[in-house]
Amino acid sequence: MLELWDVTADKLEVFILVLFRLGGFFVIAPFWGHSQVPQRLRIAIALVLAWLVAPLMPAAGFEVAVDLPGLAALAVREMIAGGIIGFAYAILFFGVQSAGQAAGMQMGFAIVNVIDPHTEQSVSLLGQFKFILLMLIFLLIDGHHLVLQSLLDSFRVVPLGSLHTASLVPEKLIRLTGLMFVIAVKIAAPMIVTLLLTDVALGIVARTVPQMNIFIVGFPLKIGVGMLVLAASIPLLSYVFSKLLLQVQGQTTAIIAAMTGS
Repeated sequence: MLELWDVTADKLEVFILVLFRLGGFFVIAPFWGHSQVPQRLRIAIALVLAWLVAPLMPAAGFEVAVDLPGLAALAVREMIAGGIIGFAYAILFFGVQSAGQAAGMQMGFAIVNVIDPHTEQSVSLLGQFKFILLMLIFLLIDGHHLVLQSLLDSFRVVPLGSLHTASLVPEKLIRLTGLMFVIAVKIAAPMIVTLLLTDVALGIVARTVPQMNIFIVGFPLKIGVGMLVLAASIPLLSYVFSKLLLQVQGQTTAIIAAMTGS
């Protein structure tokens, strides 16, 4: 049972730093940082979590900042730590949108775009569909709890005020960003391969039956084939997505460990 702790300067500072790490996470993390989640709700959740987590922070090894600039510098570092963890998991959904965009271009949906309310950018219609679908799968498999648990574990691995981003963290973030393209290829592979084979078949038909207007036939055929493959691959997406989420979690754990400078 948590007891209400007296408000002192050092405890207030710990609360502020915990809140900033949580705030950096809630800006970009999947689901938690989505623009459709009301901003007041995110702030309220961050405040409640900070109130629960702050009393558990070890006092040993943490130096209280004696001035406002020192506290501001520590707060920025904590926000960066939370933002890095949130960004690491967001890479997974960036890869999902890239997969949808690549598959949409193969289907002939290159100019069919919608506005993503999260990034406020024009994205592929198929990419947005896959994003929403996999976000629902993400919630069904309790991925939002997994992401939040990684953030809370970071307070144990990376104590307040001990963030180091000299060399290992940027290197691992670059590798994780490269993983985004691997994720995109894995998710879009069934549709891309099928549509490529469809293009080959259309090319053969164009050579053997030159009277046929292959452009008129090809566009609706590729759209129809793409929709069938998309529908057939939906049951497999949950399995593939779960494996990719665990892979990203392993990479994120390595990044959190690298924040200690070890």
